[in-house]
Amino acid sequence: MKKDNVWFTYKARIQAHKRLEWLDFHSQLLLVWYAILSTALAVLTIKYSTVLGPNTDVMATILSVALLGVSLAVTNRDFRVRAMLMRKNYLGLQKLHRELPEDSADPTAPKPTAEQLGKYDELLSESENHREIDDRIARVLAGNLTSRTPTFFETCDARLWLTLRFLLTAALYVSPVIVGIYSWKNA
Repeated sequence: MKKDNVWFTYKARIQAHKRLEWLDFHSQLLLVWYAILSTALAVLTIKYSTVLGPNTDVMATILSVALLGVSLAVTNRDFRVRAMLMRKNYLGLQKLHRELPEDSADPTAPKPTAEQLGKYDELLSESENHREIDDRIARVLAGNLTSRTPTFFETCDARLWLTLRFLLTAALYVSPVIVGIYSWKNA
């Protein structure tokens, strides 16, 4: 084990923590957003039963069932707890990184102790593993400050992933409004 390996692992785990926090925040906010829209549709249909056209009742039912299914799926993913465990893990890795001797080609330089090697293995087993994209994003954001400089493909992949994540999240917020306006205009 090299000090550099621990650094890469804890940087990737930081990105995994950020990804899980993003998922937790937006999944909860989207559930609230869809619940508000579902409630607003239910209230509107009391007075205007065909506000979104002749199939308003079907659309409202599908929205309610989908909301229930998605809320169960989100709850089972447990993003908040996973993010907290990932944070605890990367903080432990960061502490270990500070304690390790600097990597050196000099054979007389201090080497990691058996206790430090054991601690690294223990920290790795305490948490789920980060994803490959977490490692790529961490290395892209570190730029040239790393011994594992990202390739052009890895840089493009990380940037594309972050862009698509943003666009997909934005689409999930906006799409029910667009569908509602489209249905209302064509009612």
